[in-house]
Amino acid sequence: MPHFDQPKSKVDRALDALELRFAFAGRLAEVLEHFVRQDASNWRLSWKFRCYYRLRPWIPLAVRQFLQKSRNLKLPVGDAWYFHHDFLQRFAAALRMECDSSHHHVVHPWPDGCEHAAILTHDIESREGLPRVDKLAQLEEQYGLRSAWYFVPAKYQIDSGMLADLQARGHEVALHGYNHDGQLFTSPGLFRRRAMEINEVARRWEATGFRAPMMHRELSWMQALDIDYDASCFDIDPFQAMPGGTGGVWPFIAGRFVELPCTLPQDHTLFVTLQQRTTEIWCKKYELLRRLRGMAMCLVHPDYLDTPERWDLYRQLLEQFAAAEGAWKCLPREVAKWWRQRDASHVEGETVVGPASQRGRAVGLQELFADGIV
Repeated sequence: MPHFDQPKSKVDRALDALELRFAFAGRLAEVLEHFVRQDASNWRLSWKFRCYYRLRPWIPLAVRQFLQKSRNLKLPVGDAWYFHHDFLQRFAAALRMECDSSHHHVVHPWPDGCEHAAILTHDIESREGLPRVDKLAQLEEQYGLRSAWYFVPAKYQIDSGMLADLQARGHEVALHGYNHDGQLFTSPGLFRRRAMEINEVARRWEATGFRAPMMHRELSWMQALDIDYDASCFDIDPFQAMPGGTGGVWPFIAGRFVELPCTLPQDHTLFVTLQQRTTEIWCKKYELLRRLRGMAMCLVHPDYLDTPERWDLYRQLLEQFAAAEGAWKCLPREVAKWWRQRDASHVEGETVVGPASQRGRAVGLQELFADGIV
């Protein structure tokens, strides 16, 4: 298995200081770390996007969406863009070598006998999405599901009573950046100033999670946030202003927090940009995530659930989540708590030792990936 050595860039040195830790060790960890470092090369906006975000407040929504569609439809991506083919091939090769050379066990990625995780999340980008929050939460509750809601603290007025009601009903409240202007990661200084205000809101809301607007990210800068987890990465998405992806479909430790990649294509990409009319892509990706014993994290915006057709598509996803066998249907904060316990545990023989011993189980790599990867 070749090592993926690259010259040490400024980003690489910053990542070195984070002490990244992954779901698996050995050759599998090498592959996982390689793709996180590869993704880090995208953690800077191009000059075109920097200009766009400065002008964005004066660009009408219809024009913005037209520009997004025009750009995205011209990108050289294949029909199966939602699979990270390079990662899957390299991970499968590393897995074969690990299984050939050892028979050790690992702590299963998920607790309580579950085989994969299924997580619902929502970013509320604008005040237009606020009136749909309660209706959407009620729909999920009909299926016995709960979700995480990421609100923008400095863009629109947020009713504290609504947040308390969501939390009382078993949902999670978290933060979606600062003011959603696309400039949070313009400079380290600006990020640090806004981080202080983000942290204050997080304390007031008793929120432990964060997701940056537009999935912008710089994990070394984000160490300034007082959070337990971040959800600003994805495993693969070529359509974002910061494209790329971490490849892996499991959480990983990134310095102070747990990183939870978004692994199902988000609704805006599918239904606004690509004009999809079915849940076929969601279903195909979910099946891969199930085989990988991964984390199916969905991101849907109330802002874009503005037609009966889109509501029905989301309802179909909820039906799939509710019926999924072996799924841990959980909140992001629960995943982060479990992942810290798993990270602090190890396997002796076939026994889990450490904080995960009560809920975790030891499993061989061949057994874990018996359903195949590619």
